[in-house]
Amino acid sequence: MCTVTININEAQARRFNPSLKDMEAISRWAQRVIDDYIASRQHTKEELKPYTMEELNARIDKAERDSAEGRYRDFDDFMRELEEKFAEEDRKELAMMEAV
Repeated sequence: MCTVTININEAQARRFNPSLKDMEAISRWAQRVIDDYIASRQHTKEELKPYTMEELNARIDKAERDSAEGRYRDFDDFMRELEEKFAEEDRKELAMMEAV
C-alpha cells in the first residue's frame, strides 16, 4: 500500500454528492472509488478470454436473427436504462455515505 496526494475540488465533490460534508468524508469516498475501480479491473482481467471465430460468428448470427425478429433494444432505451442504473448506484452510494 502507498500514500498518494490528490487534489479534489471540494465544491464540485459536494455538488456531486451533498453528503460529502467534510474532507474526511471526501477522503473515504475517494478511497472507496479507487478500491472499487481496482477490484473491478482485477475481476475483469481474471475472467477475460478471447472468443474463437466460431463463437464470434455465432454471436453475429444470433444478433442478426434477433434484429430480424424484432428482439433488440433501441439505443435511446439502452441509454435511459444506463442512466437509471447510474442514478440508482448514486442513491446507494449516498445512502452508504450518510450511514457512515
